[in-house]
Amino acid sequence: MYNLSEIAECVNGKLCGNDRIVSNFSIDSRTILQDDVFFCIKGERYDGHDFIKDSLKKASCIVTAMDIKDINLDKKSYIKVDDTLQALQSVSKYVRNKSSAKFIAITGSNGKTTVKEMIAHILSDYKICFTQGNLNNHIGVPLTLLSMKQNEDYVIVEIGSNNLGEIEPLAKIVNPDVAAVTNIGYAHIEGFGNLQNTAKEKYSLFKHIKKDGYAVINNQDKFRKFLVKGNKVFFGEEKNFYNKLKKIYRNLFYETNFLNIKRKNKNLHELKIKSSSVNIKLSLNGDHNYYNAACATAIAVSLGIELNYIKKKLETFKSISSRLKLFKLDNDIQVIDDCYNANPNSFKAAILFLSTLDKKKLVLMGDMVELGKDTELFHLEIGRYAKAMGIDKFLSIGKNSKLASDVFGIEGHHFENAENLKSYLNNNIEPSSRILIKGSRSAKLEEYVEFLKTRRF
Repeated sequence: MYNLSEIAECVNGKLCGNDRIVSNFSIDSRTILQDDVFFCIKGERYDGHDFIKDSLKKASCIVTAMDIKDINLDKKSYIKVDDTLQALQSVSKYVRNKSSAKFIAITGSNGKTTVKEMIAHILSDYKICFTQGNLNNHIGVPLTLLSMKQNEDYVIVEIGSNNLGEIEPLAKIVNPDVAAVTNIGYAHIEGFGNLQNTAKEKYSLFKHIKKDGYAVINNQDKFRKFLVKGNKVFFGEEKNFYNKLKKIYRNLFYETNFLNIKRKNKNLHELKIKSSSVNIKLSLNGDHNYYNAACATAIAVSLGIELNYIKKKLETFKSISSRLKLFKLDNDIQVIDDCYNANPNSFKAAILFLSTLDKKKLVLMGDMVELGKDTELFHLEIGRYAKAMGIDKFLSIGKNSKLASDVFGIEGHHFENAENLKSYLNNNIEPSSRILIKGSRSAKLEEYVEFLKTRRF
């Protein structure tokens, strides 16, 4: 519960109308409830100020950058501010600071949503709040914090970024007890320019960890110069003793731990930290998910969760929609839905998984976006990689994906539209085929997953 007067004070705004108690915050006029505060946020395709009239029917208060006319100030109130987005972020910082929960912040080029969901599952026996869907930007992060009930044990916040300078202001708001960077890769490279800038941006998350908190870092990443002093847990394959000693020396006077992962066989990996170790078998597809599990384990260990408890939780974790999710169809046909998003690193990981399956292997590729000047090169690279990994056929739809199917060779097939692609899928998929479907969100490849699932082979 919050007073409008305290909200107005923390956003440096002017309260017009009566002070009253409110309980929730919203930026969507369609879902406003009584006692909500509605923020008039201006986006690329909408402006919350256009919905003030409708919002006043339900909301107790409007936060706006303009004066509101035709309002009964005896029944409704509004707070006038200079910048409604800044006000939203200021209120979220205020709400965050009132919480006694432990805060976890997660970013990275690949796997951050999966790691977020994994750690939420590990901590599911506690009272938690965590990022819903992909609400991980300058608006989504504040909304996650504003959704807290103030009785949580843990709050898990995913933070994303497309350009330099976006993560640090959000990290400052969250002020995490544990912050994790899953990895550094080519996702959104168009906005960052190069991997050095990507690392600089992602590692800026570590600048606002609490003094006694922990930074969780992928042991395979090579961008140490962006690290700050503090307690650290490195996760990944074990490095040699000299490499380990260098990390400890560079982090003198702080704790440095190593969560090592080692493959035992196709479906079993060992996780080890200090003198404790467990073997885990995930119900997820793809070796890269074991690295996601290692990251989630490193986070949980930093919070004081026991390794055996983490193992039990991870082994009951289920696949997230459209992330290497396997569907078994008639005639021994399997469709691997990995449509959620795509970049060169995640695409290669998906093809690697496909290559481990038996029978005939096909890729259906949609364009990867936000790859900048090397867009064509990255698409060519995927076609070559698929060929090298023994994929039998490569199908594509999209301007740049055509490059991948062309370089794949004689069994590379490009389709100009959905109708032609569906016709091919309808008439040319052989029994016992394994079909990976992957592309960026804008490619909307879910359409072909559903087409294959509903088609009777």
